[in-house]
This record gives sequence, C-alpha cells and structure tokens, in this order.
Amino acid sequence: MYLIRDFKDTDLSSLELIFHDAVMDQGRRGYSDEQVEFWAAFPYLYAADFRSLVLTGYTRVMACYQIPVAFATLHPDNHLALLYVLGDHAGRGIAGRLCADIEEEAKRRGVTCLRTDASVLSRPIFEQRGYRLVSQERIEREDIEFIRFIMEKDLS
Repeated sequence: MYLIRDFKDTDLSSLELIFHDAVMDQGRRGYSDEQVEFWAAFPYLYAADFRSLVLTGYTRVMACYQIPVAFATLHPDNHLALLYVLGDHAGRGIAGRLCADIEEEAKRRGVTCLRTDASVLSRPIFEQRGYRLVSQERIEREDIEFIRFIMEKDLS
C-alpha cells in the first residue's frame, strides 16, 4: 500500500499541497490560527525557497497507490529539513519510515550527527526516534513568532 520512492519533478505541486494540508490539518494542536495560516502558506509565499529546498535536497516521497501522501527532505547532508504527512495518513508510522530512510541516506553520505528543527508537533516523533534536544529557539517570520526545537541524533 505505502511505498517510499525518490522525488520526481512532477511531484512538486503534490508536495506543496501535502505541506499546506498537513499544517492546516494538524497545526492547530500546537499553534495559533495566525501561525498555522502563515506556516501552511510557506510553499506559496516562498515558492522559490520551497522549490530549491526540495530540488537541491535529497527528497523522498511516501506514496499510497502511486499518490504522494508524505515527504521528507535531507538538506544539507546533516539536516533533516522537511517532514510532512497528510492528516488522513498520520499515525500510521509514515513519518518514522521516512525518518529511517533519510537517516540511512545521511549515514551513507558519511554523516555521524543528523540535526533537525522540530516543531511542537514533530518533537515527539523525533524523540521516539532517538533525537535529543539541543536547544529551543524563538524565530520570527513576518511579525509572527514560532518556537522550534533544535534536535540531533547520533548516527555513528
């Protein structure tokens, strides 16, 4: 049913929708309406940045019957930059499977410590996978403040 595969250029619009819909569906469990709406719009407000990150990074897609439902991006080699799962597919171990895939690729590239910037929502997923909290930081985008957690996992 679920299959992890390489990103294809034709997936880009699907990944934009996955990002947007995942944040809109799940974001209110940890963020205000204003934060969720801004965060969900990232692939559209910053289309060039999103496109560059997905295209220049190592991006893997989880598909269900050939339809993308989740994705993860490693960029640069020591940073898990994106991890998003559609709400209808959340809670099925997809995020964990994508993390494992990204971690294996990072190891293959010689990375011994993988980092990520976790949201309030994704922090528990990363903790379950053995990531440890390095620091917490407040960032501001367009006058909207977010808290993120800098986490890392030893891959050696």
